[in-house]
Amino acid sequence: MRYLYCTLVFLVFVSTSWGETKVTVDAGRGEVAVYIPEDYNKEKPVPLIVALHGFTGSSEIVEKHWRMIPLVDEKQFILCVPDGTKNSKGQRFWNATKACCDLENDGVDDSGYLRSLVELIETKYAVDPKSIHFMGHSNGGFMSLRMACEHSDKIASVQSLAGAMFLIAEDHKPSEAVHVLQVHGTADKIIKYDGGFFREGQYPSARETVEMWAGFNQCKMVPEQGGTLDLVRNVAGEDTTVLCYKNDETKKVSELWTIHGASHGPRFNHSYSPRIVDWLLSHRKTD
Repeated sequence: MRYLYCTLVFLVFVSTSWGETKVTVDAGRGEVAVYIPEDYNKEKPVPLIVALHGFTGSSEIVEKHWRMIPLVDEKQFILCVPDGTKNSKGQRFWNATKACCDLENDGVDDSGYLRSLVELIETKYAVDPKSIHFMGHSNGGFMSLRMACEHSDKIASVQSLAGAMFLIAEDHKPSEAVHVLQVHGTADKIIKYDGGFFREGQYPSARETVEMWAGFNQCKMVPEQGGTLDLVRNVAGEDTTVLCYKNDETKKVSELWTIHGASHGPRFNHSYSPRIVDWLLSHRKTD
């Protein structure tokens, strides 16, 4: 499918306290924040991560709470933080699946817009074409998974925090394999770990979401235990267990991090964002 957008481009440079440079680009919906490593060199392509907010959220919330910006220099990647459109109540959303979150049926083409945004950034900066990644929380997680389905030719890996896949996987099969990481709390009452309904839309469980992608990626359907992690501040000890579905030949994975006792908005410790960035950047496209 071909996506056409007016690409009026504006670049505004603003120095930040961490060293990286903030610019804005406009792919037809207004200015979008993009963070570039301080020592960016156009002769050395770097990864691109697009971070998506949840329903009623914003890019400002992503910038403030996810603590991603200081990692731009440390991990050497470009970070893009866009905003969804607003519904009649002023709530920002991404049109991801029937469950979440185009509640007024506006039909906005976020899938096409986000791809156009990635392609615009590629025209302005040296982006590693094998290292383009999406991550998102809740509605942003739903949207990241949709992007993996519809733009698997472009995207290497995605992370969904408290999001979910389309209910019927067969209708949204990607053309290529994409690494997928699903992170979900067992005490999430909004997007339930075991699946359910958001408003009137049904969504699959965290395990079903991961198994859909294990099938797409032709992984072994018996997962490997990946140990435990300490990700949140309000759950004592090693709070997270890891399951990984693997394709030993292609090295593609579909992975589930279950945060036991965590809610829809876990209180993450300082290890969370670096771990997610490391996971994304280590899961590249392969030839």
